[in-house]
Amino acid sequence: MENPEEEIRKETIRQEWIEYRNAVTENKSKSQDDFEKYINILASGGLVLSLTFFEKIVPLDKAIYKPFVITGMFLMVVTLLSNLYSHHKSILDSDSTIKEIDNEKFETIFRNIEVRNRIINRLNRVSIWSLIIGIVSLITFVTINIYSMDNTNKGNSPTPQQPKPQTEEKGRTIPPPPQNGPTYNPKK
Repeated sequence: MENPEEEIRKETIRQEWIEYRNAVTENKSKSQDDFEKYINILASGGLVLSLTFFEKIVPLDKAIYKPFVITGMFLMVVTLLSNLYSHHKSILDSDSTIKEIDNEKFETIFRNIEVRNRIINRLNRVSIWSLIIGIVSLITFVTINIYSMDNTNKGNSPTPQQPKPQTEEKGRTIPPPPQNGPTYNPKK
């Protein structure tokens, strides 16, 4: 039979682990919420921006340096997928940690959390770097095409027109002169 102090200490430790378990559960819930929110924001925002650029600014058939946009869009997909998997892995890891706490495998939890977090951190680095490189690639593509479009328009601009004669004076319209000119019959 254990002494009462030892029993109280074990119960205190058990309570601390239950509180920790509840914190892990809350973290899992937040990851699930963020997962849906960020996937929707990134996917819809990237789609809208790329379609808008090709629709409103430079048509795809007139765009130059298309490998930049292909690379940028590919890296955006890598960002979305690695971010998606990172959130999914976090949810699975939280479930595993909860099971370990429920089974009172307290000694292995810290080692397992370290290994699990290492994988999630790698996925997050992939997401961050693919996002950065993808954005740089897309900005490069947009800059080149807007600059190219600007230079193309300069070469095709019509010759400047002569300014029109002033037809207004102090806010009042000057009547136009007659088409045939005034008849001039000199007196003899």
